[in-house]
Amino acid sequence: MAWRSSGKNLQFVEGDWGVAEVVTISGFTVSPSDAFKFTFKTKKNGETILEKEYTGLTKNQMELSLTQEESALFPVGSYVYSLDWYQNEQFMCNLIECGGLKVVDKA
Repeated sequence: MAWRSSGKNLQFVEGDWGVAEVVTISGFTVSPSDAFKFTFKTKKNGETILEKEYTGLTKNQMELSLTQEESALFPVGSYVYSLDWYQNEQFMCNLIECGGLKVVDKA
């Protein structure tokens, strides 16, 4: 199963990996010096489970995907994530605060 998204909420089935969710940055043109970091946490202000950074975006898009090992970090349940923008390694702003991530049971 592929990712499902609605607004800033994401969902995937437990154990899924290798399938990408295309995320589009809007409101400005991404430059080669821009980086974007997803931070996934157990809950708001909770423990960080995983951070994923993307650079070299084309057409203001990135492909969010998990490896098999990364997917295993997310048992069935609800999590939160944020998306931050960096330029020349300097923090610019938070693009998504406290987005929801739900991992659903496949059986």
